Amino acid sequence: MLSQVLDIRVAVSVFAVLVGTLLSSTTFAADPGEQAAFKHHCATCHGYDGKSSASRYPNLAGQNAAYIVSRLKYFRAEEEPGNQMNAQAVLLTDEEIDLIAEYFAKQAN
Repeated sequence: MLSQVLDIRVAVSVFAVLVGTLLSSTTFAADPGEQAAFKHHCATCHGYDGKSSASRYPNLAGQNAAYIVSRLKYFRAEEEPGNQMNAQAVLLTDEEIDLIAEYFAKQAN
C-alpha cells in the first residue's frame, strides 16, 4: 500500500513538473500583434481587446491601423513632451508598431 502511495506521489510530481514546464514555455497569444501588445503592456490602459473601460484612455478597437501607427510614431518621437505614451512608445520597433496597429484595428469596435 505504501509503495502505491509513493508511486502516485511520484507520478503526480512528474506530471506537475511537466505541466509547469509546458506552461512557462507556451505563449498563449497566437497573434504576433497580440504578443507585442502584451509585451508592451498596452492592455493595462487600453484593455485586452482595445476597449478601454476608463474614459481617460482611448479605445483602440477597430481604429484605423494607419492612424495607430502614426500616433505611436508621434509618441515615440516625443513630439508631445510629458505625454505618458512617450515612455511606452519609445520601446517599440517599427515592426512592433505595425503589428500592434493591425491587432487593434481588427478587433471589434
